[in-house]
Amino acid sequence: MSLIESFVTSYKEHFLKVIPQFDATLLGALKKVQYVLLGEEQLPSIQLKKALDRLQMRSEEPMKVAITGQFSSGKSTFLNALLAKSILPTGITPVTSKVNYIRYGEEFKIRVRYKDGRDEYHDINTIAHFTDQREHVEDIAYLVLYAPLNILKDVVFVDTPGLNSQAASDTQTTEKVLKEVDGIIWLTLIDNAGKMSELQVLEEYLGKYQNKSLCVLNQKDKFTPQQIEETTNYVKTAFKEFFSDVIPISARQALESRSHDKKVMMEETLESFMHALHVKLQNGGEKLDFSGIEHDFKTYQTTLDSILQSDLGANLKLLEESNIDKVLDFIRNEIQPKSTQSKEFAIKKEVKEIVSKLIAQHQLFLCIYDELLEEIVRFETEAKGLFSDLKSKFSHDLKSAFMRIEQIIETIADAIYNQMSSEKLTRYEAQKAGLFSKQATFVPFEYQAPKINSDLIYKSLFYEENLIGKMFKQYVKNLGAIQNEVNDKNRLVYRSLEQGILKWQAPYEVIRKSEELHSDIEFANMRRFASKAYESILKPFNDEIAASYAKISSEFNHLSSAVSFNYQNATEVCVAFLENKIEKSVKLYEENPTKFSLYTPKLDEIKERLRTSFHLYELENMMNTRNTFLSKDYDRLISQFTAIKEEKVAFLEERKARHYKILEQIEALVKEVE
Repeated sequence: MSLIESFVTSYKEHFLKVIPQFDATLLGALKKVQYVLLGEEQLPSIQLKKALDRLQMRSEEPMKVAITGQFSSGKSTFLNALLAKSILPTGITPVTSKVNYIRYGEEFKIRVRYKDGRDEYHDINTIAHFTDQREHVEDIAYLVLYAPLNILKDVVFVDTPGLNSQAASDTQTTEKVLKEVDGIIWLTLIDNAGKMSELQVLEEYLGKYQNKSLCVLNQKDKFTPQQIEETTNYVKTAFKEFFSDVIPISARQALESRSHDKKVMMEETLESFMHALHVKLQNGGEKLDFSGIEHDFKTYQTTLDSILQSDLGANLKLLEESNIDKVLDFIRNEIQPKSTQSKEFAIKKEVKEIVSKLIAQHQLFLCIYDELLEEIVRFETEAKGLFSDLKSKFSHDLKSAFMRIEQIIETIADAIYNQMSSEKLTRYEAQKAGLFSKQATFVPFEYQAPKINSDLIYKSLFYEENLIGKMFKQYVKNLGAIQNEVNDKNRLVYRSLEQGILKWQAPYEVIRKSEELHSDIEFANMRRFASKAYESILKPFNDEIAASYAKISSEFNHLSSAVSFNYQNATEVCVAFLENKIEKSVKLYEENPTKFSLYTPKLDEIKERLRTSFHLYELENMMNTRNTFLSKDYDRLISQFTAIKEEKVAFLEERKARHYKILEQIEALVKEVE
């Protein structure tokens, strides 16, 4: 094989999933069901695998026929006759206290299933120890008897305790078996047939199974042909709603005749020889008694010759008289065809029930995700509206806070303006002494110049009453109240989502499957997903609220510190500016009074200078426009919440898509199985 061929082969094995082909049989359909429902992506439960395995085993099993009736009707003897071997114990009292499944096996043996799930295998000769009511068998659930008989390749017989046993549990066990089997043989004694007690039992337990039930009248050998015919006709008429047919038999004759059947006798002779040989080989040690083995073999050959040469015509006649073959014909011709159809119908029905439960599981998960989606979408819509309302409200509050600064500035401006006065100054103007005199003289002129009484201003504003300090303290307090309200309102918006998510989370972080077929892993994943609702859903929203908190806190701190920590200095800067301007005007005026005039600050000029000193225009952009820092932050929150919502919707839709895909696979499977 070349390198490229080796690569292609390896690639196919590891990366290309080869879909197997399934035939159109019931078994093929079940294998397809297993292939789909037990795929890795389905995360199947152990219970689901067991249920599908049971269905496949059931599809491959032969039909089941239950042998039931009132106690002491000869069920065990009848089964021994069908099997042509006295295997099941018989007695006057009801000895079968456990359900016995009689199946085909390569050798005679019994399997004992205990109620705790243990299995034990035993020699068939010990069966009485496990079935007889007179023994202590309370811990046994049921028994399986294996026998190498051809009839058991096509049918499994179920020996039941009886429907009117002394133990109520026996009756309940039998009633459960009747629901599961493909055919029912009701065994009764001819002299008991049609009695009121039997009618009551049939009405209570067999009314629903007429199409798969046969009535067998036992011990016909004890009555005349006329008596047998009369009883048979009576039962056919009186009990027609319970049975498809009525057949009189003699289990004793059948067993006796079958026990002398050449084939049966030859098999029993061989079994006896092999058992003796096994004992000799096991106990002989190193020195075997070859002469004894040779003698046993010759005896075996002689017995075989005797059987082959014997005339068993009388036994064949006895077999015919027993009518046991009519029972076998009913099983083959009536029960088996119906059982095949009913088995297929029942298996397909159960598959649909299984599929229905799995569909319900994934629909449940889709509903859970939809609930979460609805909550996220609801919140995002609600948050948009709330943030828009808060944006409008706090824009108004910031504007009011800004107007408060304007009022403070007006108060300071009024204080400065009111402390404006004048002072008498003297200026000197040069004049010539005479027409021919070269020496100039300076003549004094008095004038009134504007003056700002800064000490009085500072005293009234800052020192004595500290009027401005109090005003700014109230301003900072108001800003703090706005800041706290903004953060509280924002937190309440987030709290709405948090409460909705926690309400969604509560039932689903402890959710458990209600159907054992449901996936343990799927529900564990849902519990894990719900428990991490904060990390997967809430945290991004909370992070944005936290970022908003940090940003607006910084902005509010800036608004507070920008004026409250600098108001006196800003006022002093303003006063110094005005004083400097007055001083310059005085100097220019004294130099050239005709050209320059004295500067006297007006109230509006003082206010404008204060605005500049307080950096009010910067604050106005932050507090008194349509695009305040709070407006920007709310716009950012709305945008971010929308982006997070879209991200979470995509995230949840992706999780839902997996369940939709599985549902599509299951629904396609249902159409194929139908």
